Amino acid sequence: MQPVALVTGASSGVGEALAPLLAQRGYKVYGMSRREVDLPGVIALPADVSDAEALGRAVAQLMEESGRLDVVLHCAGIGGAGPVEQMPAERAKSIIDTNFWGSWNICQATLPHLRKSDRGRLLLVGSIAGFMGIPFRSAYCASKAALKAMTDSLRMELKGTDLQVAYVAPGDIATNSIATQYRQPVFDLDPIYQARYKKADDGMAENVGHGMSANFVAEEMYKIMEKDELKPYYLIGAFVQKASVKVSRWLPGSWWEKVLGKYYS
Repeated sequence: MQPVALVTGASSGVGEALAPLLAQRGYKVYGMSRREVDLPGVIALPADVSDAEALGRAVAQLMEESGRLDVVLHCAGIGGAGPVEQMPAERAKSIIDTNFWGSWNICQATLPHLRKSDRGRLLLVGSIAGFMGIPFRSAYCASKAALKAMTDSLRMELKGTDLQVAYVAPGDIATNSIATQYRQPVFDLDPIYQARYKKADDGMAENVGHGMSANFVAEEMYKIMEKDELKPYYLIGAFVQKASVKVSRWLPGSWWEKVLGKYYS
C-alpha cells in the first residue's frame, strides 16, 4: 500500500520543500500549516500545531481518508529575538507554544497511528541552537532544547516498537524566517543591551541570508527518514556549526561561554 506522510510547516521553508519532494517519491502526502497550502501532489490539511483540538481533528480527517500514517516530518516552528529582561512574555510564550507544545501535540495526535506502521518514522526538527544558549534568542533556544530532551525521552519510551524517532538539528537556512518573526526593536531596549543586541541580530540575519537552501535540508531529511535505523539526532549545516555542538560538550562550561560570548560581543 502507498505509504502516507504528514509534513507540518508546509507553507514555507523546509516543510514547503519537503512535502512535494515526498509526493514525487511515491508517498501520499498531507501538508499541514495554519493556512491552506497549494503544493504539487500534496493534500492541504490546515491546522495550527499549537491548537491541540484543531490538530486532533486534522489528524482524524487524515486517518479517515487514508486509514494509515507511516511518516511524520514535523517542520513547523517560529523564532524571535529579544533579551530575557525585556522581551514581552507573550512573545516568548508564543515561541514555546509553537516549538515545544506544538511538537508535544503532534506526538500525542500521531503516535497511536505511527506505532501501527511496520516502518514508522517521526522526525522532529529542532535546531543547532537547541544544544546551546545564544544571546537574545533565549526563548527559541529553550524551546528547541526542550524538544531535544523530549525526543530523547520518547526514543526510550518507544523501545520495542517499529517506530523510530530522531531529532534533526539544522543550522542556518536561507528562508524568510528572520523577516517574518518577531524581533524586538533596538530602541525599545535598555541602553545596556542595544549595541550587542543590534550586532547579534544583524549577524543572525546575515547568517540566515547565506544559509543552506530549504531544498538541501529537505533532501537531507529524506535520506535520514529512509535509513533502517535512526540515530538520536542529526546535525545539518556548515562544518563550523556542526563542530560547535561537539566543542560545546568538550570544553568546560566557562570556556565555551567565553568562546560563544566573544563571537556575539
